[in-house]
Amino acid sequence: MNTLRQYRIALQIFQSNRLRRDYRDLSEVPAYEPLGEFFFNEMYGPRDFSRRDQEGRRLAHFIDLLPGVHLHDLEEILELLDLTYQLDDDLAQRMMAANVGTDFDETVYEHFYREADKYDDRLRQLNLVRSSLYNVFRLSRSSLIGMALRQTVFVARLVGISEVHTFLRRGYDALQRVTTIDHFAETIYRRELDRLNRLYQR
Repeated sequence: MNTLRQYRIALQIFQSNRLRRDYRDLSEVPAYEPLGEFFFNEMYGPRDFSRRDQEGRRLAHFIDLLPGVHLHDLEEILELLDLTYQLDDDLAQRMMAANVGTDFDETVYEHFYREADKYDDRLRQLNLVRSSLYNVFRLSRSSLIGMALRQTVFVARLVGISEVHTFLRRGYDALQRVTTIDHFAETIYRRELDRLNRLYQR
């Protein structure tokens, strides 16, 4: 019998592949390619993010490591990571309880997606994705933040936040070739909102 962790990994693989399929046009824009890879791998990649997310909850204690960054700048990102985990965990548990197997297709996925009846949470997740993209893009314009992220690798490892530090550093680096985030952020928002409304027949 498959474990909950195996269902979660299968779910992440499915979602990462679905996003790659649906946003191939964005990833083919040279400036967006690193950002697309970050989005597909670091947000929905097929691995266990629990340690990173746990470290994220402790990040507030070390926010002074990043000049010009305040707690409210990261609160939405941390909320997004937490909400994404909760939604994925709920779906994984439903699939495991129904014993559908970890090789499920899109029809099965959408069935459990609707059955979970989490429209408001999904809408909140989508709004957090959009606002976080704009906020992180704004922060990525600061060379001081980039320098601090590169110089605090050892400190982050020492205080036990190396995974969330790596997540932030990769996000910063992925945005360096992007001159405007509007098209990327709004395309994702519109398409995912249309998909959400289709699935819940809104």
